[in-house]
Amino acid sequence: MTLVEILRALFEIVVLWALFYYLYRAVKDSRAAAILAGLVATVLLGYFLLELTHAVVLKQLAGLIIGPGTILVVLFQPEVRNALARFGSNRLMSRLLGTQEENQDFVSVVCESVAYLVSKRYGALIAICRTNKLSEYTKTGTELDALYTRELIGTIFVPKTLLHDGAVIVDNERIVSAAAILPVSDRELKDRSMGLRHRAGIGLAEASDAVVIIVSEETGSVSLAVGTIVQRSINLELLSERLTQLLYTHDEQEQD
Repeated sequence: MTLVEILRALFEIVVLWALFYYLYRAVKDSRAAAILAGLVATVLLGYFLLELTHAVVLKQLAGLIIGPGTILVVLFQPEVRNALARFGSNRLMSRLLGTQEENQDFVSVVCESVAYLVSKRYGALIAICRTNKLSEYTKTGTELDALYTRELIGTIFVPKTLLHDGAVIVDNERIVSAAAILPVSDRELKDRSMGLRHRAGIGLAEASDAVVIIVSEETGSVSLAVGTIVQRSINLELLSERLTQLLYTHDEQEQD
């Protein structure tokens, strides 16, 4: 390899690195960051495997798909976004993007606030961010910057107050929005007792990697939604265990 070829390769590497770095910085506080990470990782992995196996036919097929692939993205946009976001939010990518260290005190405060809501029969919807920052949903509510406390959560969800409708969004152990509007799930729910609050919580869990806690106003039961899995009527001990796994160990093995 000549000196010119080496310099050209180095130039291309620097330009690509700068492009992806500044693109990531531009979207790092939104769900698009995980989508971008998933897309880049998928493309690089696919290219590496094709080069490694010298699969000429598959490389040609991939080249054909890249063009009309934009049509597929348009047709199946929600499915593509969800798949890429989840791939960008897995354990390895979460470590590369940066995650919180375990803080059992926060989990305890969350469980205490849920216990208070249950005792008062206050309906509630609490979304805890992981890799996805949920900026698009935060802006639909009243934006805050407050430490998560049982007292504040209990006050927000008092019935008929200005902020009790909608969801509380939590990021980095702080309440960043109240009365936020979440996307409602389109799938058919077998349990007819699950109303709009449950549909909104499940909708956000399906569209992001957030951990969503739902407290029923009618029954006082607690549900936990992550991805496509919804755990109904869980007790505080199990809630504490699951929150610790999901927030700090990124346990992806859900149970029905």
